[in-house]
Amino acid sequence: MALTIHPSAIIDKTAVLEDGVEVGPFVVIGPKTKIGSGTKIGPHCVIEHCEMGKNNELIASSFIGVKPQDLSYSGAPSMVVMGDNNKIRECVTIHRSGSVEHPTKIGSNCLLMANAHVAHDCVIGSGVILVNSTGLAGHVLVEDRAIISGLVGAHQFCRVGTFAMVSGATGIHKDIAPYCIAQGYRAGLVGLNLIGLRRAGMTRETIKSIKDTYKILFMSDLNMSDALPKAQAQANTPEAKHMVEFCKNTKRGMAKARMRMSAEEADE
Repeated sequence: MALTIHPSAIIDKTAVLEDGVEVGPFVVIGPKTKIGSGTKIGPHCVIEHCEMGKNNELIASSFIGVKPQDLSYSGAPSMVVMGDNNKIRECVTIHRSGSVEHPTKIGSNCLLMANAHVAHDCVIGSGVILVNSTGLAGHVLVEDRAIISGLVGAHQFCRVGTFAMVSGATGIHKDIAPYCIAQGYRAGLVGLNLIGLRRAGMTRETIKSIKDTYKILFMSDLNMSDALPKAQAQANTPEAKHMVEFCKNTKRGMAKARMRMSAEEADE
């Protein structure tokens, strides 16, 4: 498939565009940029300092790889690295990192809805959904297949675990454990993301192991330092072990449970 570039687009002479890329009107593609085949770039997008994989779709007015909103940034030729098959909606901003060694990363098969913001040094896994006007501060980690709803704000250095779901207008100030649902002005856990786990094809036994681990870590009277060894000893699936390791590695602390499990979760 041929490369298609609208006459009004401005392309830096060092940029590499593979076959099948479509560049729309008034697009600006700056230096240190590589765009994989089959990618479609809608009008008024700005892309620089970015290595992008195949078959991505940028709808319009997205800014990818522009310099970070960080007063300590000194002009390092840092990057955004993005995988394949991502859908980037209107007015999304993804800033490059503050250092060459650790690029801002976006995995594959993600959906970033309108006005979402990914700040410098963030690492976003694959299959992640960021809903409209979600804002991630610098150095945030979002693991695979997490869903962050609209109007959510995440404090810098926070982590959101795999298959977690964060409700709309939540403030993420501490780490959100994998497989959980979080909500509130200061995010608290309100149970497990059972629908997401079932849709992912997890077995009843796997979900039960996650539930048992959740009960020890977040529903017992133990503090986290005492709960972790107990949870680790009984974790018998990769998913349960991942929840334990995620909590062990926290630096900002874990968001705590706000309520007891529902009857459905308790019986799972």
